[in-house]
Amino acid sequence: MQMSIEYLGLTLKSPLIVSASPMSQHTDRCRALEDHGAAAIVMHSLFEEQINAELHEVDHMLFHGRDAFSEALSFFPEGAFENYEMENYLGRLRALKTALDIPVIASLNGVSTGGWTTYAKMLEDAGADALELNLYYPANRAWTSAEQIEAHYLEAIASVRRETTLPFAVKLAPAFTALPHFLKAAEEAGATAAVLFNRFYQSDIDLEALEWTRTLSKSSPADFAAALRAVAVCYGQSALQFCAGGGVTEGNDIVKAVMAGANTVAAATVFHERGEAHAAVMLAAAERWMTEHEYESFDQMRGAISYAKAPNPSALERANYVDLLRHGDELWF
Repeated sequence: MQMSIEYLGLTLKSPLIVSASPMSQHTDRCRALEDHGAAAIVMHSLFEEQINAELHEVDHMLFHGRDAFSEALSFFPEGAFENYEMENYLGRLRALKTALDIPVIASLNGVSTGGWTTYAKMLEDAGADALELNLYYPANRAWTSAEQIEAHYLEAIASVRRETTLPFAVKLAPAFTALPHFLKAAEEAGATAAVLFNRFYQSDIDLEALEWTRTLSKSSPADFAAALRAVAVCYGQSALQFCAGGGVTEGNDIVKAVMAGANTVAAATVFHERGEAHAAVMLAAAERWMTEHEYESFDQMRGAISYAKAPNPSALERANYVDLLRHGDELWF
């Protein structure tokens, strides 16, 4: 049985990778995941806002009130102040690279074009095997169009491609009117792969405090269903590779994702809940299914049930939609 696959210019021992999460801050957990078959580790995200906030705070400490008293000039040592947020992240990256044999993928969540390029290059120099770019720009203004936001994303992709030789994936939110069209443009701008989908904090209202609150709910099978469909729709419409994530819990999920067209499947929540050894359980279940159905490799089965392989995918989807509406009461009652 051939379990290895290609993703982001890397040969991985299986399609199962660990998605960005706090687990990457614990070397022992990452080693355990590697021992149980995980093929790569995606680090927790480095947010440009965190770096900028730290720099602004340092700037305030260094220069606020510097002219009030003559001795204020001696409060701080000469020389540049270290950026601890960035240095900590780079140190964590180097530690994982030393401890693990599997690839380590750095995750970057930038805001400005300059921020994307500066930090992407630093991550490459620190030894990252590949990058994952979280593309998220909230559409909160009526005068900001979808075209403007997508143009902002594409410029970020192009700027990173100009500054680094690393292959990288773009990680997207599930809120695109024409996802295949954008992904084709992302490929042309320099992306190697796409991760479908990202998850965010959910907002709620505290009726006692009368203020907004934030929670991060665990991923669910509903999240995976959305990613599965998106991969199936987009497969074959560009040269991008795909990673399906969100709500991945069982070995059959790996099979489904690859059959839809994914190269890899990303999971994290299930390892928090069931432990690192569950990676081996998932891979063993996927391998059993492949053996029973006479598949010799993941490459052989990739995209077998994608929309690209359907004779008339538009008609197929509408037929399912109409049938669901016609017989929906059977699902509810």
